[in-house]
Amino acid sequence: MRAFLIIAVVAGLGFVFLRQKQSETPPAPAHPAAAQAASAKPAPVAAALTPAPRGQASEYNYMKRALDRAHDVRDQARAQTAAAQNP
Repeated sequence: MRAFLIIAVVAGLGFVFLRQKQSETPPAPAHPAAAQAASAKPAPVAAALTPAPRGQASEYNYMKRALDRAHDVRDQARAQTAAAQNP
């Protein structure tokens, strides 16, 4: 009886998932006019979206600082390993 309930729940969830996937609308294909308009945008917009160089995160951006520190530690470990393996 317990196995039947588990199978019924799994089958029900699978059915709901498949029905939801079928009712999803497919993404609209990109039109050539939209692609031309996107390529015609000025370059300063792209320059404004460039990320800050490594190590220059704001003091409030703790996630970026943690990533920068992880990259620095990784680079130091690789350099130490390479130096130790050179004869």
